[in-house]
Amino acid sequence: MKVTVLGAGYMGSAVTFPLSQNKIEVNLWGTWLDDEIIDFCEKSEHPKLQKELNPNINFFRSRELEKALHEADAIFIGVSSEGFLPVYRKLLKCIKGSIPIFTLTKGLIEEAGDIFTISSIAEKIYNKNIGNDFIWTSIGGPVKAVELAYFVPTFSIYASKNKKAKQISNNFNTEYYNIRQSDDVLGVELCSAFKNVYSVSLGICDGLYKNYKEGQYHNFSSILFNQGVKEISEIVKNFGGKVSTAFNLAGIGDLYVTSQSGRNRRFGELVGRGVKADEAYHGMLLEGDIAEGYRTLNLGHKFVKQQSLLKKTPLLNSLYNIMYNFYDPERELLNLLKIIK
Repeated sequence: MKVTVLGAGYMGSAVTFPLSQNKIEVNLWGTWLDDEIIDFCEKSEHPKLQKELNPNINFFRSRELEKALHEADAIFIGVSSEGFLPVYRKLLKCIKGSIPIFTLTKGLIEEAGDIFTISSIAEKIYNKNIGNDFIWTSIGGPVKAVELAYFVPTFSIYASKNKKAKQISNNFNTEYYNIRQSDDVLGVELCSAFKNVYSVSLGICDGLYKNYKEGQYHNFSSILFNQGVKEISEIVKNFGGKVSTAFNLAGIGDLYVTSQSGRNRRFGELVGRGVKADEAYHGMLLEGDIAEGYRTLNLGHKFVKQQSLLKKTPLLNSLYNIMYNFYDPERELLNLLKIIK
């Protein structure tokens, strides 16, 4: 079996470990932003994961997409939500028939003024360019890239309605990378997108209190975490997903691990310390780290507002006020406590 992974950043590169461990031939293609990463990987270790990738990985630079896709049996997409459409459109120009696609991308997509989940916009573009037989899997769950690269055990949720995709995904399972199947594609996608948003609130708590109340603000954090779970479940239910998904690994599990560490938590901490959200985001971007929660918050707020759901998502609204209306983080979150039940 041969798998092509698109995106040589954190998660795209990390998933090559369980794939190659299962004796799958892996082609790792780097986008136009990843060529330098590919250079590093060919010579030594991955600069973000700080570990050498398996020696049987085949590396391809941005100009070599068609070559990287040659005879692939399945495709993993591991790019950011912002980079998804450019990469996806390039992909569809290079494939002729139906190939199972597994996406690690988490977020929402804006296209022509409308906001879509990743699978819905992907299917729309696919049907327009390729035709029927859209074989898609959305991947969620508590899987940090660095931990995956170092074989820390976890469960990964593979959501698909396609029998062939479910059968193929069994080939990716390992002792430490445990795959669990779901047919709730929408629920898993929404959980994966909004957990990045709500985890920012826990980072803000760190930024506000960590320096002088180390370990003594968990009461506040737990309230924000609980509210985040409740709001994710409301969003999932309203858009037609399964509420149970939000209260399982794709929802509460992924929110927990993202709230504990990672780029979105770090972004929130910077905001809690007084850095303006746009400055914090672009500062991290210059270091090569994308805080997906910042952009997803903007799109997610519009997405939820269109369904008149904001009354049921007060934390989402408070985060929007902090990030985009530049409200004082501590005052806004303290005011939130007067609203939530």
